[in-house]
Parts: sequence; structure tokens; C-alpha cells
Amino acid sequence: MPVELSPLSSRTEDIPLLIEYFKIKLSEINGVQTPDIDIKNDSLYTYNWPGNVRELRNLVERITILSSNESKKNINKIINDFLNQTSRVEDNQNILEQSFQSPLKEAREYFEREYLVNQLKKHHGNISKTADFIGMERSALHRKLKSLGIKGTN
Repeated sequence: MPVELSPLSSRTEDIPLLIEYFKIKLSEINGVQTPDIDIKNDSLYTYNWPGNVRELRNLVERITILSSNESKKNINKIINDFLNQTSRVEDNQNILEQSFQSPLKEAREYFEREYLVNQLKKHHGNISKTADFIGMERSALHRKLKSLGIKGTN
């Protein structure tokens, strides 16, 4: 008999209950102290949870193992890093899918645009640092940004 559940992202009210259950259970299994997970962390409720409850369980397990004697602040950093890393993987998959649906020239431009925007963000909009990192002359980078229609990014 199939049981259908809506995705975790649409049942965010379940997240605190699941976290509480998993952190107690996983602490017992791993023989470690129960972590102090801040269930008010907005990232937990805005994340898409493509892996649903299993992905939440994996996150709590990671926190349980990595966070012995950590503060809520450090645990929140682990949560945010994990969720941001997962989001980047999804973004990269979307970029790849978009690239395969386009002719080579459009795919290359799409990749270059995404790559350069991300590098500029990583270097806080600093053109010189971005150019050094990607191995390009600053003036050539300016021309490339202009040709791709990329305006100042921070």
C-alpha cells in the first residue's frame, strides 16, 4: 500500500520534531553527547530538501559526529556550510543540463557567464583579484565581462 507524503520543504513544521528525534537517536547510536542544534536557524526552513527526511537525517548525523562540545554558533556554521554546498551542487547540475540543451557557442557563453559571476562574487567584485585568480589580464577580463553583459557584482 503506497503512502504518499508531501516533500519536506512543504512540511517545514515537521523539521524541529525530526531534528529532535534524530539528534537523540543518533547520539545514542554514536555514543556522543546530544548536540545543541538551533532549530530557529532560517536555513533549515528555506532550504529545498531534495533528499527529504533522509537528507535531514544525514545533516543531523553529520552534526552529531562533528560537533562534540561545539557551540550553537559553530553548529549553525556546519548547517549553513552543508546546505550551501548542497545548493551549489544542484546549481552546477542545472548549469550542466542547460549547457547540453544549447549549441556549443551558447553553452560556452552560459558557462563563462556563470563562472565569471561566481568568481567575482568570491573575490567580492574585485576585478584585479578575479583576473589574477583565473589567469587573465585585467583589461581582457573587462572586455569579456562587457561582451557577456556582466555588470559589477558584489
